[in-house]
Amino acid sequence: MTESDVMFDGSSLTKQRNVESVSSSGFDKLTDELVIETLIRLPIKPANFCKCVSRRFHSLISSSYFVRCYVNHHQINNSFALYYQSKPTFHNLIRPSLMGIDIAFEFPIFESPGFSLSFLACSDQQKQETLQYLASNNGLVLCCAALRRPIVYFVCNPLTKQWIALPPPPSNVKTVYIGFICNPQYSCNTDHEQGRKTRFKVVRIEVVNCDSPRQPSGTLKLEIFCSVSGIWTEYFMSSSTSDHELFNGWNYRCPSAVVCDGILHWDTLSNCGIFTYDPSNGECKTIELPHEVRKPVWAFKYCLGESGGRLRYANFSWDDTNYRVWELNNGGEWLLLHKVHLDEMKSTVQTINKDCMGLLSPHPLNHDIIFFWCRSSCRIVEYNMENKLLKLPCFLRDARIISLLSPMFFPFVLPCWPTTVPLIQSMA
Repeated sequence: MTESDVMFDGSSLTKQRNVESVSSSGFDKLTDELVIETLIRLPIKPANFCKCVSRRFHSLISSSYFVRCYVNHHQINNSFALYYQSKPTFHNLIRPSLMGIDIAFEFPIFESPGFSLSFLACSDQQKQETLQYLASNNGLVLCCAALRRPIVYFVCNPLTKQWIALPPPPSNVKTVYIGFICNPQYSCNTDHEQGRKTRFKVVRIEVVNCDSPRQPSGTLKLEIFCSVSGIWTEYFMSSSTSDHELFNGWNYRCPSAVVCDGILHWDTLSNCGIFTYDPSNGECKTIELPHEVRKPVWAFKYCLGESGGRLRYANFSWDDTNYRVWELNNGGEWLLLHKVHLDEMKSTVQTINKDCMGLLSPHPLNHDIIFFWCRSSCRIVEYNMENKLLKLPCFLRDARIISLLSPMFFPFVLPCWPTTVPLIQSMA
């Protein structure tokens, strides 16, 4: 924000006060309860924008009480969308992450231009760059300017178009596994600056290079950014052989962590398991894959994701041509939820070739649905485990993926109320 954006001359300030007085004078006679009862009847985006009407509106709408009333009134169920790579580029053979990102959805709220992340192109320099989608959690998105050096990360809310740029990480390494976790916290404080606090962390794990002078042998290097401190911190962790081997290879398709129960989970090319990091206590561990899984497998024949608060893993076995879906229970054991032979899968779409399907992700909200990508028809397909039926999702836009490799795929769940992008303390 420039200085001219916050400085006014006397006449402009008078006009601003007059506008605020006119716009809020009718509501000044109403109690807070009546104002809230009025505002909760608005759609979610206009209701959030009403914070700009007056200080009183900002304070009321920012309160946890308003959010609870709004959610209860609309009986909101979370909406979701799918960010995906839609078109290949020359760089796809070298850096698949530089491909353009598109979005598929069933809910009209995602028609907002902001969900294309185009609002981040706020300068001539950024307009020439490719914005790389990295991860999302609780309504916020982590992305970066794909070709800029040093690396610049952005955290944004595609609905409200709020965004901030993070300071550069300690190292300029691009080939990293990334994790992003956001914790929106509500409080009963009516001060509009303190009514809601959001905290997030960004975690970078470098791909292991035994010859790297920056990384001692037998260690994993984690670079962690915390929005509360506003700085990056480096950690060199002594790792077991299996943990160290997890990051010997680069899984271009799954560089970002799956967030489940407040823990980050990375699926790598190794057959050692799933690496986890708990940002609350800094604990790292490895979860073994189901014993039936034999890796490495073709990249598009397995996937890791979260559905309804549970971690799920799915894969296709060439040995018996069966798809299997497992869920991790509270005891840390994999439970087989579904097993289906390729011939048992029914289809409502003639253009779907079941032999050319690749796994993308579990549905984040519907426990029965898992998403596939059909290479022959370039379509996203949903499979219902209950009735064993393949069909095209009810997307409002035509979702086509043209790629030589299995595309990167990011489920995005919109929370019941927009998550505020916090100010970074060291930058405020």
